[in-house]
Amino acid sequence: MEWLAFGLSVSGAAAIFSLCAVSLFRRDFQFFPPPEKRSWQYRTFWAFFRLFLYPLVALSILVFEPAEDAGAMARQGVGGVLAVTGIGLAFWISIQMGWRNAFGEARGLVTDGWFRFSRNPIYVVTWLGLLGWAIILNDLRVTFLLSLWAAMYWLAPRIEEPWLERQYGDEYCAYKQRTRRFF
Repeated sequence: MEWLAFGLSVSGAAAIFSLCAVSLFRRDFQFFPPPEKRSWQYRTFWAFFRLFLYPLVALSILVFEPAEDAGAMARQGVGGVLAVTGIGLAFWISIQMGWRNAFGEARGLVTDGWFRFSRNPIYVVTWLGLLGWAIILNDLRVTFLLSLWAAMYWLAPRIEEPWLERQYGDEYCAYKQRTRRFF
């Protein structure tokens, strides 16, 4: 069951990476961010992301081993703090940004709050959460999948930025000049 979950998750990630690669090399093909909520890109992205995420969560549950000694308890405690902080902040920043805006709908350029420090604070804090998740589970397959997720979030701004420039023009270009991509 563990290997099935791992394989399904890898398949979802591979599909996302493949379609994103096409987006990078063909300017006439936009996969992410999706052009609109009712587009095939939107439905396809979310189908593949769910194919990646749900088996990852299932695998995490299957491989989780409660701490039996002080070292494992400390490791899981540190991992727990990082996971809850990172994933919690990602949700909080997404809500502040506007949930729809966070998922590819052009609802206005956000440059205040967390976005004063980073053009992609959601990705940055999610990396913190993913690190914590990996520390808690201490499983190579889960860590590999979380690394794929981290790589998606490293790649995403490179695909999003041309779209943001088209959507927000000079306002985004000025923001891009004064604010770092990550941190």
